[in-house]
Amino acid sequence: MKKLVCFNVCLLAAGLAAAGSLPTLSAHANSAQSSWSGRDAFGAYVKEENCPVTVTGEKLTLRIPDFPQNYYYNREEFLRYQANVTAEYTFFNPASYDVEMTVVFPFGRRPDYLYGFDNEEGDPVEMDDAARCPITADGKEIEKKIRYTLDKWTSDPSKDIPRLSVTRRTSGNFSSDTPVTIYYFRQITTEQTGRISFIAASFKGLGDGAKTKVMLERASGYDQQEERIGLWGNDSSVPKPFALYVIGEPLSRMPEWSVYENAACKKRTDGYVEQVPQEKLPTEKTTLGELFMSKYSAESGVSETDWFNAVFDAVLEDETGLALKSSPYELDISERLMRWYEYKLSVPAGGSVVNSVTAPLYPAINIGYTPPIYSYTYLLSPASTWADFGNFELNIETPYFITASSLELAKTENGYSLSQNGLPAGELTFTMSTSEHPEKDSSPYGGVLLGVILSAALIYVAVVGTIIAVTLLTVHFVKKKKR
Repeated sequence: MKKLVCFNVCLLAAGLAAAGSLPTLSAHANSAQSSWSGRDAFGAYVKEENCPVTVTGEKLTLRIPDFPQNYYYNREEFLRYQANVTAEYTFFNPASYDVEMTVVFPFGRRPDYLYGFDNEEGDPVEMDDAARCPITADGKEIEKKIRYTLDKWTSDPSKDIPRLSVTRRTSGNFSSDTPVTIYYFRQITTEQTGRISFIAASFKGLGDGAKTKVMLERASGYDQQEERIGLWGNDSSVPKPFALYVIGEPLSRMPEWSVYENAACKKRTDGYVEQVPQEKLPTEKTTLGELFMSKYSAESGVSETDWFNAVFDAVLEDETGLALKSSPYELDISERLMRWYEYKLSVPAGGSVVNSVTAPLYPAINIGYTPPIYSYTYLLSPASTWADFGNFELNIETPYFITASSLELAKTENGYSLSQNGLPAGELTFTMSTSEHPEKDSSPYGGVLLGVILSAALIYVAVVGTIIAVTLLTVHFVKKKKR
């Protein structure tokens, strides 16, 4: 019997606020962060047009027995959080041959309220939250891999899926074996000391970036028109050497350095930049692979290939010209990784398979309400690209209240539900709270303003008191001296 191998994609990540990818911050009396972002849910999408498999039904179940905290102190505390989402697809193969599919299923990057899980060396460690979430085919658990790509904040599979490569990324003349030469420089001040200045390195006329790229350590500004990289906040009183990374073929000459008063690069200051003599700090040699893996930790659970490719995409993808905006300090992309399931699925000729995928569910948090509200998003539109789609069923199992929803949901004994033939129009977005009618803070800025006024008043009293005390002491000692 003939087999067809096709590549099926189920896109899912868990819970980002409907307003967008980044958290919205509002002010409170304690000036603390009031919002935390979650992760999007992308729905399902079939990549290959010639794949005959259809979906006769989708059952989406969100289990929300608890809400996440806005901060976790250890892994054990975090793993007690139980909310998850299960997407159950019934795949049907109308063809006269078996179809073997590779399925990838993104379930989000780490929400910002989970930052801080590190080992003793400060390297990120694996979260383990996905290990307890099974993937099944007709009720039997199947093997899955967890893959990682750079999260580019897009739900376009044509761009996301090629990132899931089993080999290290290459682009033009740049690959893992590309040589990297590290040169060291320092700022020399001729007259003034203690000046915080802006150093700019101009690479104009040194190449088009096809065979060479450069990165500046502690880079903080980039002018693409002038092909100039800036180094802001350099303290000339402490002439700490800084590094210039030359990736690929060596430069025909070193860049032209200038020292300015500020990042506007209008007024120059005294001083200049010189290369550190090799006898004091020798020029180093490495490769692009070693450079991109310099922040890698095996304890993170990320494979070496996935890590290299994510850094490659972060640094070199879409970059034009010779000078790179990235800095070596940005090579740690552990908080910018999208996590994916990857597994195999076989659908027999003329038969069906029920595929169930469970992933952790991370909403956005907004404590600008009393009690706080939690926002969830699940994009249904990608599933409309399937050749055929049958029944859609949604169940939200929770003891809490939905305060707003884009779909008309029916209240049930265990939560909320929706059932219909075909996909609903629009996306699924909703907010939840422990109260049916949470109240928004009426004056979020009042407490902050009052705090600022009180602080200013205390500082004023302290300064005036100090001046009076010093004046009285001075008068006293002067009179004593005269006597």
